Amino acid sequence: MGNFVHHLSGGIAIAAVSGAVTYYQLHVPATDAAACAIIACAGSLLPDIDSPNSRPNDMAFGLTSVLAPVFVLQGLGIGKFSSSQIILIALGIYVLVKYGLRNLMQQFSVHRGMFHSIPAAIIWGALVYEAFRLSPQLIKNAAAASALVGFITHLVIDEMFSFVNFEGVRISPKKSFGTALKFYSSSLLATTATYAVLFIMLYACLRDMRLFR
Repeated sequence: MGNFVHHLSGGIAIAAVSGAVTYYQLHVPATDAAACAIIACAGSLLPDIDSPNSRPNDMAFGLTSVLAPVFVLQGLGIGKFSSSQIILIALGIYVLVKYGLRNLMQQFSVHRGMFHSIPAAIIWGALVYEAFRLSPQLIKNAAAASALVGFITHLVIDEMFSFVNFEGVRISPKKSFGTALKFYSSSLLATTATYAVLFIMLYACLRDMRLFR
């Protein structure tokens, strides 16, 4: 599988493509194009959060714990709360994500499990779509697509390094080949839980599109 440098390099490359496409082809504002680029790069590192001692794990939960309060308060309507309430809510969400969610993941996830899968990539795209639900439709679509492409970039790089021996010229598939671009794992519980979350997120996105009421 690829290491941190490989995934970061791939993330930077896909971020540049994402930012350029959204800005020059979709004609979104520069700030939104930059956000799409950052989301694509973050997605390219995200699958490795199932490795508890990895740098992507530290970066992902550090960034998520900071951004989660922003999106939650935005969704709830920040104008409804006093300054003291905003501080307490933001701090509570920060602690919940930074320590609670992270410890929960370490208890129930395994490296190269369902976090390295196509359903997980779609969940990430749906989460980003919902995070941008107050933005115009074009921005929501662009952000979700950037998230999805970034995540899949990570999976593709893992498969490349599982199939090709880059130390020499010989193509030598490893046992890990096929474990990233997958739709299910050996754990029935993990697979079922992943698809349950996937259907919930897709339903939320479809409701946001007003396809369901």
